[in-house]
Amino acid sequence: MATKKVNKATFTYGGAQLTLSKSKTQAAVRYTSGGQKPKRSKSETTEQFRDFEVVSMKRGIDQKLEQLRASPAVSVGTHVWNVAEGDDMPFIPSGYIYVQFKPQTDNTRELELLENLHLSVRERIDDDAYRVQVTAESPNPIKCVVLLQRQREITVAEPEFITKPMMRAFAQPAGRFIATQWHLENTGTQIPIIDVPNAVFGSSQFRRGADAKVKETWSFLQGLGSKNLKIAVIDTGFDVEHPQLRGDGTKIRNTFNAANRSADVSPWFQASDGSWGIFSHGTSCAAVAAGAWDTEGVLGACPNARIIPIKLDILSDDAIVKAFEHALLNGADIISCSLGFPQPVPLSTWVSNTITKVALQGRGGLGIPIFIAAGNANPASNNQPRLISDFATHPNVMCITASNSLDEPSSYSFYGPNAFMTGPTNGNNGCGITTASVAIANDGRSLEHVYVSDFGGTSSAAPLVAGICGLLLTANPNLSLAQIRSIFQQTTDKIGSGYDASGRSQRLGYGRVNAIKAVKMALGNSAPAANTGGGIVTPAPPPASTSTTGMKGKVTSPFLNVRSGPASTNPKVAELHQGDVVNLFEKSSGFWRIGQGQYVSADYIQVIASGGGTAPAPATRQGIIANSPTVNVRSGPSTANAKVAVLKQGARVTIFQTTPDGWHRIGTGQWVIGKYVQEV
Repeated sequence: MATKKVNKATFTYGGAQLTLSKSKTQAAVRYTSGGQKPKRSKSETTEQFRDFEVVSMKRGIDQKLEQLRASPAVSVGTHVWNVAEGDDMPFIPSGYIYVQFKPQTDNTRELELLENLHLSVRERIDDDAYRVQVTAESPNPIKCVVLLQRQREITVAEPEFITKPMMRAFAQPAGRFIATQWHLENTGTQIPIIDVPNAVFGSSQFRRGADAKVKETWSFLQGLGSKNLKIAVIDTGFDVEHPQLRGDGTKIRNTFNAANRSADVSPWFQASDGSWGIFSHGTSCAAVAAGAWDTEGVLGACPNARIIPIKLDILSDDAIVKAFEHALLNGADIISCSLGFPQPVPLSTWVSNTITKVALQGRGGLGIPIFIAAGNANPASNNQPRLISDFATHPNVMCITASNSLDEPSSYSFYGPNAFMTGPTNGNNGCGITTASVAIANDGRSLEHVYVSDFGGTSSAAPLVAGICGLLLTANPNLSLAQIRSIFQQTTDKIGSGYDASGRSQRLGYGRVNAIKAVKMALGNSAPAANTGGGIVTPAPPPASTSTTGMKGKVTSPFLNVRSGPASTNPKVAELHQGDVVNLFEKSSGFWRIGQGQYVSADYIQVIASGGGTAPAPATRQGIIANSPTVNVRSGPSTANAKVAVLKQGARVTIFQTTPDGWHRIGTGQWVIGKYVQEV
């Protein structure tokens, strides 16, 4: 066969034409086991690609490759190839080739074609497909592929390459009106108004940082939430064809009309005079929670989450029960409801019991977080202050009140002892929320997909927090309802005033939601002290001692606060992480004493030894740093966190915890990406 040098090659790869150019500056070698590597000159640099070493030189790479091939320490020496004329990412032929012959090709002919190029069969994939390897007598792998593809009996001949993956860094969403969504990130500057041409909201209507910290959370998570999550939105109707609700066509799930038990959730309604109108409220609420990133640059807090639209335009016990049960039965992870009765009334026992069942039994027993809008008509029509009522008073839901773009309590919001947390929305001298909406088109019969900048009320605050909860469950999908409530309670920002000794305000609950603090706590990355504005507390675990009961326990939650006494009202003195093992001395009021002046909730402790037996080791795994010469150790599970150490290939580590996106905790405040750790 011809052996003319090939500097550029075009061949079929993966069903498409691929052109490769031989690198003028790089070559790759694989060394024999235990061989003495040739000395490196000052003009060359090297980088490890699995079992290949890539040698880089500004000039003379062909001569260098010939020298390396002549060394007894080198088993394979090959040119490096680049796509087209690029020189930014080397593709190294491994020496293996996948070859597929036409069906019914004579086996003798198949082997003859392979032997002509001195190719060694390493694996027979099926009757007509082989994995072969070049030998010392073969042309280089790329040339072999070009020659094989010229043979009429061969349908596929493709080289195997080694390269490094390109890290696809997360980019913040963009678009014409991305800056209008101040509730996701408030820069304190003026923003355009989406539905009024050439108009802006002035900077006097904003206070920098008066937002929910959603954009910062997307960067931390390197994404827009999990597509595995489903947020049920209970409201008066939905424009499911709106780009923000439709998304990629798979976003809407299990539509349900609770009043007539159909799948029709359209926003149309018929007035008493026979005319037709639409409810835009549900479309806007769903979009605030999980609106898809669309061409306008408008999106929800958890844009990748699915939406279960549940139409509830008639408030009857039967319809309300069916609405909440539909969310439960169809796998909702989160429920948002911005509806309430026109006058303060208690919930019926049937409805109350149903909400309890849904909240506690959903998500396979972990519990469904339910976010309810507090209500917006304060003061009421009789000019009397109105307390939170009906759905928002249920003990198993989280009642969301309102704050504005200046971090002030919104005066219209209902208030009271049931207030759990506040979400940024409109009010007072602040500005409204930019989101999706729906209108009647000019023909009077069809829907027009529109956007508005004046949505607001607690109706917007509740789905915003629901979407943020989606980011929380993206970070840690195994959180229980109790853990979710605790995380939100501990990570709020204390805006305004009027907080009591437990850290709760009648108007703002435990404070304004802070998505980034909540998500970091869900991952065990940081732990703001309870009822503060966000000081980071990461004390050491309690000291080891011998348990007088002979019992030990293992922490089952991502994090667990250690208190000075047997109640959550006592000060936090330390923090434990999932998998930590502690001594159990005595149980009091639902808390275990694990040391002198150290108590933890028994709900998050699994007893693993009793009767004087020896407790098993914590649920840890062992690993070895692999696939990279060095690996950075970060202070949290993201490359956005600070580098705190460097580990070399072969270093042994203990894995205490693994996040959903593959980061391993190998110590207190020490995390590495899992792809560089080989478990042993």
